[in-house]
Amino acid sequence: MEENNSKRYNFFLKGQDKAVLLIHGITGTPSEMRYFAEGLHKRGYSVFCNTLPRHCASLDELKKVTWQEIADCCINDFKRLKEEYPKVFISGLSMGALMGVHLAYLFGQEVAGIVALAPTLFYDGWALHKGRVLIKFIWQVPFLRNSIDIREDWPYGLKDESMREVIGRFYKNAKANEFSKKTLLFGSPFFPLACLYQHSLFAEAMKKEIPFVNNPILILHSEEDDMVSIRNARYLLSHIGSREKSLVALDDSYHMITIDKQKDKVIQETINFLDKL
Repeated sequence: MEENNSKRYNFFLKGQDKAVLLIHGITGTPSEMRYFAEGLHKRGYSVFCNTLPRHCASLDELKKVTWQEIADCCINDFKRLKEEYPKVFISGLSMGALMGVHLAYLFGQEVAGIVALAPTLFYDGWALHKGRVLIKFIWQVPFLRNSIDIREDWPYGLKDESMREVIGRFYKNAKANEFSKKTLLFGSPFFPLACLYQHSLFAEAMKKEIPFVNNPILILHSEEDDMVSIRNARYLLSHIGSREKSLVALDDSYHMITIDKQKDKVIQETINFLDKL
């Protein structure tokens, strides 16, 4: 039942002959990309966002996901879009931003361009508990890695206080052993250590690929990102092999830039970039 419910949040907004594959973040949901997608669609772009494997389901199911499963899903989504559209762009949020770069590494110039939203190579945001540096030692033990879940905490990646309040009420009251349909809308209230481990493995693999990617890329990242500092974006900008690359630093958002206070600026900067390609 949970899998069927999750599929309701996939979306494909058909536009003209240019398509954008959107990839949401790990433990997230397509809903976090919906407003962004609608902005691109109004400009004429066809936009598709799929639910990542094992997401929008129970916490136990989410813990089983591997980065390779996520990559395979995104590869298949890209291939399907390429069958119908001559020009396909990729845009992802957080881990999804890295997955977009990974696809560009695999498919080369078949990827018309990349929009990396708050790319996450390492967690170093100002809101993270300093004790989390010990996590790297804990996750070496499979039993601990699969049993520890980190509850999402204030400010939930959001500077927008009204939205933060709505999401915060759900996250604070959520129970790890109970599935809520609100997970389909807001994402998981918990970040399993197992997912963090998979993200780390993927990021390390990605660092080796980044210099060989030469597709046009736009990076958007907040200077106040609570989860991952703008150092992540600067690392990607300086190491990627692309000649056409730029970074837009946002000054009034936190991590979830597709739904935060500058979400319209994110859309406009993306449109400006895509329209030139």
